Amino acid sequence: MKKLFGYLKTQSRRGAILLGLVVFTALAIAVALIADYVESRYALRADLSYNRLTTQSDATDAVLASLPADVHAYALFTPGSEDQALLGLLSRMAAKSPRFTYSVDSLVKNPLLASRISSDLRDQAVSADSLLIISEETGRNRVLDITDYVRQSFDNQSQAYYISGFQYEKKIAEALVYVTIGQVPQVRILDGHGELGEGQTSALEELLARHNYQVSRVNLTRDGALDPAHPLLILSPQKDLLAHELATIQQFTGQGGSLLVTSDYGDPDELPNFDALYRSYGFEKISGIVVADEEDTAAYINSPIYLMPYMVLTDITAELIASGHTMLLLPGARAFEAPNESTNPLVTPVLTSGIAYIKDVNKAGATLLPEAGDRQGAFDLALLSSLALPDGTRSQALILGNSGMLTDSWLYENTYSQEFLLHAISYLSPQNPIELDIQPKAAVRPQMVIPSMSLPMIAVILPPVLVLAAGAVVLYRRRRR
Repeated sequence: MKKLFGYLKTQSRRGAILLGLVVFTALAIAVALIADYVESRYALRADLSYNRLTTQSDATDAVLASLPADVHAYALFTPGSEDQALLGLLSRMAAKSPRFTYSVDSLVKNPLLASRISSDLRDQAVSADSLLIISEETGRNRVLDITDYVRQSFDNQSQAYYISGFQYEKKIAEALVYVTIGQVPQVRILDGHGELGEGQTSALEELLARHNYQVSRVNLTRDGALDPAHPLLILSPQKDLLAHELATIQQFTGQGGSLLVTSDYGDPDELPNFDALYRSYGFEKISGIVVADEEDTAAYINSPIYLMPYMVLTDITAELIASGHTMLLLPGARAFEAPNESTNPLVTPVLTSGIAYIKDVNKAGATLLPEAGDRQGAFDLALLSSLALPDGTRSQALILGNSGMLTDSWLYENTYSQEFLLHAISYLSPQNPIELDIQPKAAVRPQMVIPSMSLPMIAVILPPVLVLAAGAVVLYRRRRR
């Protein structure tokens, strides 16, 4: 009987121990799951990276806290090449606002995903590694990829661009504002007069779209309407305006609408209605191409018609000049003048040539070499006009003698023409651009700088010297014994 009671007592203890282990394991799993949920829900995981790539700033927190509409982000990756930094940032942002959610998918596994998400997404805009940010309430979307996240700077010493930072947070936060804001900044491009076509302005339109502008074309012969809140781009027209089109544009500018105009040296010299519009802003075209004096080597590169203009301090260029972003290239340019010295309109130079002369490109057997009778001097290659209106408002206009600097992707990459364009559009638009003051995160860990080598040398030399000294003392004592 004692053995039976002993056996039962032993089994009872084993059962209690086993039950305790099961309860303890269950509690440990529950605690782990709760901790994992709390960590992901409130983004509690510490960002220990040197550049804190997944940590958002107060500006992003403010955007997330004030989202007026629900937003979902589709993170598309090639399987096996997921961007962990991007996912970490998305996780933290989703934890900050119930109105922002994200999911991870792949076009390789789900090739019809993009068309199912939105029918207005362009195929070329969505790649296997991109981020689709969509608001169903507003119907707007933004597509971001690695080209949006990388910040480049120009190294004057090597004359090359290098990756200086990552702007995941800035671009995603601005995209959230873009897809949820009530009214998006817009830019209109005039069409119907032989202006630069969509194929020629694709780089310009993509640049503006990446900086959260909506770009659309307007044809005034097809009942197209203009809005003074949206600047109008007139890009190198080949045919003249009709009378009613001129009246429409004059009504637009009379309400404070702004213009950005380009006129290349090969464009028609006489377009009476366009010329009348330009003259109302104090602009007068000069026929011919500007050629730099060969001895003024700072004013051109490779060829005297490839001008490197001097940037004049204006409201458009002030920030560029302050940051040293003044290098532009005009591959062939027309010059302008403001013959009427008037305060209304107030015309100021923006870009000027060095010592140069003007050649007639329509002259038979024309040469680029200087000849007697060529007009010589320093010429205005871009002018800015401010026209005061009767109601006290102003209409602004910028005219440029070269369209390539605004539309050529190679020039975007090798000069500061895209920065110039963005500053010009921002100045001409009455709406503030969607641009948040979020600094890029460092791309390269800064090298450790040692102000003085004295302490490191002492730290390296002193230990072996002390060891040798201690050894010498020990040997000396042994020899004395």
